[in-house]
Amino acid sequence: MNVRVSGLIVCYNAAQLPVAMRPLLIALVAAQQAGGFTGAGLAGGAAATGMALSAPWWSRALARYGDRRILMTSGALFLVTELALAASHGLLPVMGAAALCGLCTPPISSSLRSMLPRLVATGDPSRAYAVNAVANETVYIASPLWVTGWGTLAGPAAALVASALAGAAALGAGIAFTPALPRPSRRAGPSLTALPAVRTLAGAYLAYWVCMGAMWVLLPAFAAHAGASHQAGLLVALWSVGSLAGGLALAVRGPRGAYRDRYLWLLGTLAATSLPLALPATVATMAVTITLFGIALAPWLATSDQLVAVIAGPRSSELYGWLTTLGQIGSAIGAALAGPLGDRYGGGPAFLLVTAALAAGLAIALTRRRTLPQDGRP
Repeated sequence: MNVRVSGLIVCYNAAQLPVAMRPLLIALVAAQQAGGFTGAGLAGGAAATGMALSAPWWSRALARYGDRRILMTSGALFLVTELALAASHGLLPVMGAAALCGLCTPPISSSLRSMLPRLVATGDPSRAYAVNAVANETVYIASPLWVTGWGTLAGPAAALVASALAGAAALGAGIAFTPALPRPSRRAGPSLTALPAVRTLAGAYLAYWVCMGAMWVLLPAFAAHAGASHQAGLLVALWSVGSLAGGLALAVRGPRGAYRDRYLWLLGTLAATSLPLALPATVATMAVTITLFGIALAPWLATSDQLVAVIAGPRSSELYGWLTTLGQIGSAIGAALAGPLGDRYGGGPAFLLVTAALAAGLAIALTRRRTLPQDGRP
C-alpha cells in the first residue's frame, strides 16, 4: 500500500472515534443525565434509528457529489449535534439530541471502504481491508481508554465533547488526504435488494448488529453490577484487543480459503465464543472472556467488506449505506432489548441475547450459503 492509502486509513479510522464510541458515550451520558440504563438503551436506540434513516442517503450522495463535499458537510453537522447532546439533560432532550447525532453521522466508513479497491495498485484490496480492520480495532482499543480517562477526570459530558473535537480534527486531516477520484458510473442496473447475495449478507448483518447493540448496553451494566462502573471502557478495550489480534493475523499472513467458507467459519466462531459471556461474575473473569470473544471479529468484518465489494462492484458505497441502515436498526433493537435485561441482571443470562442474535445470523448465512460468491467473481 502507498502512503496515501495508509494516511487515509489512519485518518478516517481516527475520525471514527466519536462514532465508534457513541454507544458507550451515550450509555454513560444518558445513565447520568437521563436516568438509568433503560434511559441509556432508549437514547442509544434513538441514535441508531437516526443513523439508519440517513445512512443510505449520505452513501448515495458520496457518488453523486463527491466524498470531500459530503464528508465536510455531514462532519460539521455531526460536531454541532454531539455538542448539543453533551449539554442535554432529561430523557426526552437526550433522546432528541441522540437522534439528531444519528441523522448527521458522516459516512466515513462507507467512503473509505468503497475507495480502497480504486486506490490499491495491485487491484486486490484484501490486505487493505485487513489493515483497515486492524486500524479500526486500534481505535476501539484506544478510544475506550480515552473515554474512561475523560469520564474519570471531568465526567461523561466532557468525554463526549473531547471525543467530538478529536474526531472532527481527524476527519479534516482525512479529507485533505482524499484524492479527487472519478465518480462511479450511475448506470441503471438491477436493484441491489434483488440480488440473493445481498439479502443473505443483509440478514446476517442485521443479526450481528442486534448483538452489538446489546453488548454496548450490557458491558456498562455488567461493570456497574460488579461494583466497577469505571471499568466499562476497559472491558470494551479488551474486547478490541482480541479483535486486533485476529485482524493482525489476517493482515500478516493474508486471507486464505474461499470467501464464503471463511465468512461462515468466522461467524460460527463468533457465535461459539459468545456463550461464555454468560458465566463471569467479576470484571477479571469477564476481561478474559471478552478478549477471546473478540478474536474472530475483525477477520469476519474484513471478509464481509470483501464480499460487499465483489457483489456490488461500483455500487459498493450504496450497499455499505444500506448495510449501515440495517446495522443501526439491529443496534436499536439490541439496545432496547438489553436495557431492561441490564437493569435486572447486569450479566449472566442477559448475555444470552448476544448468543441468540449471532446464532440467528449464522443460521441465515448457512441456509443461504450458495448465494454467496466463493472467490472474486460476483
